[in-house]
Amino acid sequence: MSKRRIAYIAIFSLIFLGCLWAFISAGVITKNFKKEALQNAGEKQKLDVKDVLITETKEDKKYWELYADSGYYDSQSKVVILYNIIGNFYNNDEVVLSMESSKGTFNEETKRVVLYENTYIIYKDGTNVKADRFTWQGNDKDIVAQGNVVIKRNGELKTYSNEAYLGNKMTNVRIKGRSKTELYSKGNFNEKF
Repeated sequence: MSKRRIAYIAIFSLIFLGCLWAFISAGVITKNFKKEALQNAGEKQKLDVKDVLITETKEDKKYWELYADSGYYDSQSKVVILYNIIGNFYNNDEVVLSMESSKGTFNEETKRVVLYENTYIIYKDGTNVKADRFTWQGNDKDIVAQGNVVIKRNGELKTYSNEAYLGNKMTNVRIKGRSKTELYSKGNFNEKF
């Protein structure tokens, strides 16, 4: 045999042994990987969805609804993450409050909704509320606004606070903690009293 042929056989043998060693090592390293992945796959599932609609109804009566452009559901935490949300609260089949947010969550177990990032609410009478975060848990609970809460009412009133409790049918608004209130001439936010 020529020296060249012996060198080729030696090189190919080394490459073959290196590949064989890598294959066996990978099998040893990932021995339990597939088993763990299959066990965890049954427990945790994530589902990406488009055009999400979540509603709360009781006795064929709709209380509120949320529509989102997209989102995903995590079966382990039972939480839906929603993006680009528009929602409504109803009273006697009439919209009494509308909301918009770029991001929010809905917890399937607790029925708790949290809206945050570019979020605001507007009531039927024109009162609007902007805050860093809105939270509510069911039709009979108040909506809690937290962080940089600004409430504007009919061009007559502006309030600034860190936290407020809002009735979902605009029956009451309670401001909590330190706040600032500004009164204006009717319908004109430029003229203060």
